[in-house]
Amino acid sequence: MYCTNCGSPMESADRFCGHCGKSAGGPAAPHPAYGPRRPLSRDMANKKIAGVCAGFARHLGWDVTLVRIAFLAALVIHGIGMIAYLIAWICMPRDDIRTFPAQTSV
Repeated sequence: MYCTNCGSPMESADRFCGHCGKSAGGPAAPHPAYGPRRPLSRDMANKKIAGVCAGFARHLGWDVTLVRIAFLAALVIHGIGMIAYLIAWICMPRDDIRTFPAQTSV
């Protein structure tokens, strides 16, 4: 395999050219420290009020305490924290809602 930008040879597993740094294409692998992201939903297992802060923390891979402090700071400093929390409460789905398959009669 050769780089489409500079023409230097590349290994098939390379994601970037070692000579010019151009991307070889293909999907980017997730960073190993963060792992795969979980979908954004309200975390009902770790909630204090509605699970919004816990859901954001789980989705971003952050500590839930930092997210709660950020919401409180936004509430105190700008007053927008409460509005953002209410909008997220309405828009974010709950993570404990499970769909069960329809029962079939035998």
